Amino acid sequence: MLIKALSCAGMDATVFAQRQDLRPEVLADDRCRVSTQSSYSMWEQLITSDLGTVVGIEAATLVPVGHFGVWDYLFVTGENFIGSCGRAFDRVHLISNPGTDTIETIEDGALFTIRYGMTPYAPDVDAAIGIFAQALFLRRAREATGRPVTPVRVTFQYPPSRAHARLVEAFGTANIVYDAPWNSMTFLQDDVRAPLPMSPPGLEHVLLEHADLVYATAKPVLDWLGVFRAALDMAFAQDDAPTLAAVAQRLMMSPRSVQRRLAEHGTTWREEVRTARQDRALELLRDTDLPLETVAARLGYSDARALRRSVNRWLGHPPHALRQS
Repeated sequence: MLIKALSCAGMDATVFAQRQDLRPEVLADDRCRVSTQSSYSMWEQLITSDLGTVVGIEAATLVPVGHFGVWDYLFVTGENFIGSCGRAFDRVHLISNPGTDTIETIEDGALFTIRYGMTPYAPDVDAAIGIFAQALFLRRAREATGRPVTPVRVTFQYPPSRAHARLVEAFGTANIVYDAPWNSMTFLQDDVRAPLPMSPPGLEHVLLEHADLVYATAKPVLDWLGVFRAALDMAFAQDDAPTLAAVAQRLMMSPRSVQRRLAEHGTTWREEVRTARQDRALELLRDTDLPLETVAARLGYSDARALRRSVNRWLGHPPHALRQS
C-alpha cells in the first residue's frame, strides 16, 4: 500500500525496494513481517508530498477489503459491524507489531465509538497514520454494512489541520475535533448494528482460526540488528550526524536499551555509525554526481579532505578513482 501511495504521489519508491524486508517476494508472502521501521520510513517520505499528513486519506483509498488479507475479512463477517470490529481489533497484531497500536470500542447509549492510539514516533508521521487509520475504519464500516455510513463525530490528537476541508469531505462530517485525548470516530449504533449483508453464518469462526494460524506461522524478515541498521540508514539519509537518542526514538526504545542490544549482538553504536557512514559515503560517490564537499557535509565530515582520507583508508585509492571506475 505504501509503495503504491508513494508512486501515486509522484515520489520515487525504488529506494525502498532495496531493503531486505521490502523485496517483492517478501511482500507477496502473507507470513512475512515487514519491520515497523521500514513502514515508518515510507510514511516519513509520504508526508513530504504536497498532501502532507492528509496523505493518509489517499492511502486508505488504495486498500479495498481483502488488501490486508484475513484481517480485513474479519470486518465483514459476523452478525453486525460492532461484533466484527471487536474480533478484528483483537487481532490487529496481524498487520502491526504487538503493542504498537491500541484500539478499543465503546458502546454508550445510541452511540458506538472506535478509539485508536499508537506508540508515539514523530508528530507528522503519527498524524498521517492516525488519519489513515480513521479513514480505513470508516471504509471498512461502509464495505461491511453496505451502507453509506457517516460518523457523527471524529477526533484527532493532533493540532488543527490546514487541510480541514479535505478531512470534512473524506469523513462526511464537519464535527471534527483536534487536540483531543484520542483519535476516535463515533457512529450511531443503528448504523453499525444492522446485520451484515454478505456474511454467511459461521464464517467468522473459520476466519478466526485461520487468522490465529497465520500469526502463529509469521516470520520476521529482519532480526533486531537488521531493524536497527535500517533505522540508522534512514537517519543518515535525513540528518548529517544522527544521534543515538534520535535513532533510539525511531526504534521506540531508550538509548541505554539500544546500547545493551547492540552489545548482545557483538557490536557498538560507534562501530555501527562508522560502518553506516562508510556505506553511505561510497553509495553517494558511486551513484551520484554530487560534489565531494556536498557528500562530506551530508555525512558530517569537517571538510572534503577528511572524506578523501577516509576513502583512501577504506579502498586504497581516492574518491575520483572510485567514480572513474
